[in-house]
Amino acid sequence: MNNKDIELDITPPSSLDDEQRKELLWEKREEEIIMKWIDDCKIRSDKHSRKATEYKIKYACIGLPSILIPIVLGGLSPIVQCHTLEYSLVLMSSGLFSGVGMFFNFGKKEVEHNTYANKFFKLVNEVEAELSKPKRHRIACDVYIEKIKNEYNSLVLSSPNL
Repeated sequence: MNNKDIELDITPPSSLDDEQRKELLWEKREEEIIMKWIDDCKIRSDKHSRKATEYKIKYACIGLPSILIPIVLGGLSPIVQCHTLEYSLVLMSSGLFSGVGMFFNFGKKEVEHNTYANKFFKLVNEVEAELSKPKRHRIACDVYIEKIKNEYNSLVLSSPNL
């Protein structure tokens, strides 16, 4: 193959095709749409934080009895006969607590909600930092709106149900 046979494409990149094209300027309308998304992010972050706290409480309420009941029964075995109905019922309740905890997996749900609360809060901080800059020092408006819209939509669609 000859080097003479290769043709080079020297057309300018698509962003330079139209010299008259100007980037989208930062105006009130653009800031308002971003602030609308950010207000929703703040609400979602708060809701995920509250949901995480709820699951943390459920995790403790279900997990502690499933741990403590066998320990207490083991310590009381010299005093309480092992083959009584009450002993069996208490031991079965420990199994029930363990089963409920395993089935609903409150610890995992708590972590998921905490993770998304932090992700929404991080997006809020990122946007507030960008909007605090003078307009001439900000990222190009059209590029930034697209970036924030994509991050926002991704978080909303992938976050656990509230």
